[in-house]
Amino acid sequence: MKRTQQEKLRLFVVFTFMAIFFALVTFRLLHFQVVNAARYSEIVTRQSSGTVEIPADRGVIYDRHGRVVANNVYRQSLVAYPETKEEVKSAAKYIEKFFGRQRGTAIEDYGLAPNRFRWIKRAMSDAAAARIVADAPRGLYLRQATERKYPFGTIGKQILGYTNIDNKEGQSGLEYSCNQRLAGKPGKADYRRDGLRNIYRVREQALIHPVPGQSLVLTVDWRLQEIIEEELQVAVDKHNAKFGMAAFVDCNNGDILAMAHYDPNEKNPLRPVKARVVTDQFEPGSIFKVFGAAALLDQDMVDFAETTYCEKGKFRLGRRTLHDDKELEWLNFRQIIELSSNIGISKLAINSGGEEILAACKKFGLGQKLLGCMPGETAGKIGAPSRWSEYNTAAFTIGHSVAVSTLQMAVAFATIANGGELLKPRLIFGSVDEDGYVVRNIKRDVIGRAMKERSADSLRAFLRGVVEQGTAKPVNSPAVTIAGKTGTAQIFDVENRRYYRSKYMASFAGFFPAENPMVAGIVVIAEPHPIHYGGYTAGPAFRKIAERYTVLNPDLFASQENVIEESKGHRKTTVEVPDLSGYTPVDALAKVAEIGLEVRCEGDEGNVVWQFPSPDRLLFEGDDVLVIVAAQQDSLHRMINLKGLSLREVAAFCGFAGLSYEVTGAGRVVKQSIEPGSTIKDKSLCRLVCKSI
Repeated sequence: MKRTQQEKLRLFVVFTFMAIFFALVTFRLLHFQVVNAARYSEIVTRQSSGTVEIPADRGVIYDRHGRVVANNVYRQSLVAYPETKEEVKSAAKYIEKFFGRQRGTAIEDYGLAPNRFRWIKRAMSDAAAARIVADAPRGLYLRQATERKYPFGTIGKQILGYTNIDNKEGQSGLEYSCNQRLAGKPGKADYRRDGLRNIYRVREQALIHPVPGQSLVLTVDWRLQEIIEEELQVAVDKHNAKFGMAAFVDCNNGDILAMAHYDPNEKNPLRPVKARVVTDQFEPGSIFKVFGAAALLDQDMVDFAETTYCEKGKFRLGRRTLHDDKELEWLNFRQIIELSSNIGISKLAINSGGEEILAACKKFGLGQKLLGCMPGETAGKIGAPSRWSEYNTAAFTIGHSVAVSTLQMAVAFATIANGGELLKPRLIFGSVDEDGYVVRNIKRDVIGRAMKERSADSLRAFLRGVVEQGTAKPVNSPAVTIAGKTGTAQIFDVENRRYYRSKYMASFAGFFPAENPMVAGIVVIAEPHPIHYGGYTAGPAFRKIAERYTVLNPDLFASQENVIEESKGHRKTTVEVPDLSGYTPVDALAKVAEIGLEVRCEGDEGNVVWQFPSPDRLLFEGDDVLVIVAAQQDSLHRMINLKGLSLREVAAFCGFAGLSYEVTGAGRVVKQSIEPGSTIKDKSLCRLVCKSI
C-alpha cells in the first residue's frame, strides 16, 4: 500500500519531533549526570539525608555500698516539626484532641509554624506513645530522651543536685561540679528520607559513637544520710528552730559519710540551690574552745594538777566583761573543758598569746576551702584582729568573730579523734571503669599534723568527760560511747553591730566510739527556743544519729557490743587502758588484771612493744587488750594469730605491721592466709575470712 505524500509528511514530522524530544532528554540527562553531577548530588543529599545527634548516657552515681542514687530512665517525648501550613493545621488539631485542649489554641500556645521545631510533651507514658505512633499526622514525631532519676527522692539531693530538663547539664551539687565527667560526649548517625519525608536510619552503626559519661562512686553512706536528715527534721521541729545542719566523716581517711541541712521553709527540696553544710558559715561559740585547748596542750602550758580561778562567772577585761553560765571558782584544766568555762580557758589563752592560738587553729583547716568539689564552698573567716589585746585573745579563743562551715568543724574534730592528722575530706570514692570495676584512690591525703598525738590523746579523754560529767550529759548513751563539745553561740546582728540577746546557734561536735574513734561529726541547730543550749538541742540529735548508725553496723562497731549487761540490768563500768610498753607478759597480765581487763598476748619472750587499744583509751571491764611481745627487732616482722580478733583489732595490727588485708564475710576472723609466725614481707597481702561468732 502506497502512502500518500501527505502521510509521508506527517510521519516525517512525528519522527522529527520524537528525535528532537529524545535528543533533548538525552542532553538534559547528560547535563544532570555528567556536567553538573556534583552540584545536583549535593542538593539531593542535603534534601534527603543528614545527621542526627545520638545522646550519650549520663554517668550513674552510686553510694559507698553500691546503691544507685542517680541514674537514667528512657522516655518518649512528643515533638512538632511541620513543613507546610497544612501540616501545622493538622498537627494542631491532633494535639487539641489528644490532650483535650480548647479548639484553636494549640498553634499559639505551642508556637507551631512551618519548619520550626517545638517540644509538645516530654516523658510520655508508653501507652500514650503507642497511640501517637498509630495515628499521629505528619509533622508530629516521637523522640527518645533520657530523664535523670533519683531513687531516694529528696535524700541526699543537696549533695547530688539536679540536671536541666534535657539531662545534659548539671544545675547544682555534684551534677554541676562533676558535669564534664558525668555528661559524656554525644555521637552522630546519618539518616535517609524518602519521597514522603519518612525518616529512617541507613546504617546500624553510628558515624561517631557516643561516649558514655563516667559513673561515680561517692564516699557517702546513704543509710547514714537518711538518718541524719530524719534526725535533723525531728530536732528542728522539736525545738522550734529555724534550720539545722549536720556533717559526719570517717576519722581515719577523711571520707564524708553524710552531710545535710533541713530548712522547713525551703521552697523546693527536689531543686536545692546549695548545700549549706559547705556554703554557709556560722560563729561556732564554745566548740571552738577545743582548738585553743589543743594549742595549750601542744605548747606544754598545761599543768593538769594546777587550778585556775574562774571569778564566780564574771571576769573584767578592760572595759569588757567575760561571763560564765555558772558561778564557777577553782577549776583544773579538765574541768574547764568539761564545764565549758569561758573565763578559765581565756585566762590560759592570754598567757599563751593570741598569735599562737590563731596559728594552732589554722592547722585544723579553719579558714580554708578543704573539699573543692562542691560549688559555692566557703573558706570561713579566721583572722587576726588589728591588735591582740587581752580581750581580743579571750574572745577569739571562745569563738567570737570567727566563722566556720559545718564541714570544716566535722573535719577538725576528726583530726582530734585520729590523733592529730588533718585529712583532706573527700566526697568521691572512685569511678567505674568500662568493665564495671570500681577504680578508687585508697591513699589518705594528709594535709598536715595539727597537734601532737599525745596532746590529742589527752584532749579526747577530756571530751569524753564533757559527755560523762560536763555540759553534754544528755548526749551520754548506753549504746555507744560518745565524746565531744557543746556550743551555744549568740548570733551576731550585722545591721546593728551587736549580738542578739535571744538568738543562738546551738551545736554539738564530737566522735564515736570514744575509746577508738571511727566517725566524727557535728550537728548545728539554728535559733532553737525556748531551750537554746547545745547540750540539750543539738547534742541529743547527735546521740540519736550515733546510736542508729551503730545499730546498723554491728561489725564496724564490734567493741560496742554488750554495752548494756542485760542479765544484770545495768551498764558496765569503763576503765582506762594502761600503758604496757616495756612490760613482761607476766607483769602486763598482772597490771590489767588489777583494773578488770584481760590480756591477749602474742609472743612468749621479751617485752611489750605494741598494744591495742593505745593507753588512756576506755574499755569495759572484761574486755581484751592485745599486746605483742618481742625480744628482738626481727620479731616485729612476723605474723600473729588473728583468729578471734575483730576487724578493728586487725586494722590496728596491720597498720602497725605495714600489712595490707582483704576481708570476706563479717564478724571476727576465723581464717587467715598468712600463717602465724610467718615473716611479713613488704607489700604482703593477708586474706581474711570472717564470721559472726
